[in-house]
Amino acid sequence: MSKRKNSRKAKTPYRTAPRLSDGLVSTHTSIGERVAAIKYTGNKADVQDKELLSMYKNSWVVKKFINKTADDMLKLPRELSGDIDEELKTRIEDIERELDVYGIYRDALTWASLLGDSLIVAVTDCPDEMISEPLNLQSEDIIKFLVLRKGEYSPSDKVISDIASPYFGHPQTYQLSIGSQQLKFHHSRCHRTKLGQRSLKDIAKHGTSDIQAPYEAIKIFDATIVSTGDTIQEANVDVIFLPDLNRQIDSGQEAQVVEYARVMKQTKSSTGMMLIDAGDSAMQSRYEQKNAQFNGLSDVITRMINVLAGALDRPITILFGQSASGFASGEEDNKAYYETINGLQESRLRPMQDFVDQFILDKLTIDVEISYTYPSIYSVNEAEQANRFGQYATGFTAMVQAGFLPEDIALREMVARGVLTTVTEEDISSLAGVNNEQWSNQPERDAGAQAGATQIPQSANASAYSQ
Repeated sequence: MSKRKNSRKAKTPYRTAPRLSDGLVSTHTSIGERVAAIKYTGNKADVQDKELLSMYKNSWVVKKFINKTADDMLKLPRELSGDIDEELKTRIEDIERELDVYGIYRDALTWASLLGDSLIVAVTDCPDEMISEPLNLQSEDIIKFLVLRKGEYSPSDKVISDIASPYFGHPQTYQLSIGSQQLKFHHSRCHRTKLGQRSLKDIAKHGTSDIQAPYEAIKIFDATIVSTGDTIQEANVDVIFLPDLNRQIDSGQEAQVVEYARVMKQTKSSTGMMLIDAGDSAMQSRYEQKNAQFNGLSDVITRMINVLAGALDRPITILFGQSASGFASGEEDNKAYYETINGLQESRLRPMQDFVDQFILDKLTIDVEISYTYPSIYSVNEAEQANRFGQYATGFTAMVQAGFLPEDIALREMVARGVLTTVTEEDISSLAGVNNEQWSNQPERDAGAQAGATQIPQSANASAYSQ
């Protein structure tokens, strides 16, 4: 019995249908590759100081951004706390006014924000040859402070190498160019405000301006506004077709053509009429007016305003003075701006004030530590203020009537919350015995009847709380 071989044909490989990837790539249009080709390079030069100064001088957006940031940081004075009485606070404020420290702060903050770098120099009564030595407040008294912008001083190439020093990496001295003199001040006599982030090897370089990042957005916005103004000026263009105009120009009669146009324009502007040459039957003069359309132009400006406000990290209500649109009230944007200002106060203003405070305390010949906070510049309108007062007054009145709080404690709580702004501690002490009916604004006769009915004696330190 022979075995029959089981012959089988080789199977044809199964071919699957070609599958397309879900990436947005096309061999014809290169979709998705143009965005990938955009690169952020680090070798692009920073905006030159000369151009930054020109922008501050000529661009109202830049000037308002720089000035308002510094002004809002100094809008309210700091609130001193700690072991400092009212008399000492007054003396500190007097010395601050004498040295014009808030003017110094404003200049230093303005130059730092615009150019990225500023320097405060303390001028004391020490000899000139001692300014390159460390500051010694035991033998020196402050005379005044100077503010220098970037370019008016040069940091030394020699830096502090002590890693335990709080001034590690800072220049040892700063060289000032005053006229023909070159003065070197020790770093302890100076306070430098340098913006931006630098690596350790570049710590001696100058800071980065606040205008550096939004520089392109500012230029685009200014160009958009200028282009819009030019478009509006060209909204109505008068076009006049004159016979033989080219022949007159070829024959050297340009002056006559220009004079004709001048007389025609002057006649139109003064009387509202226009005089043109009628020409002849073969070629007549005619007049047309071209009108430009502005559909969507306001939307473009609105979008550019939003882009610029985002680039500068300022709400449009602050930067442009516009009210919020749509359903937004603008309060959230304003609160975010106030938080931004508070953060700048902590990072830029506080180091300046800490530097100046050592000279103020030395001038007062006292040994105390100044601690302070920055109050919020957030302000409420009269309607909101009246609403807050009514809510707090109602709540504290109920607590006083229920006997949970004495009147003086309730008054102090309302003062602490900013509801009562002119009430002093002496006023609170004199009002500590006010009766319960005055809190609830009841007539005096009802209060007397109620007090007579209850006949609860009042002590020297507490009032009677009748129900």
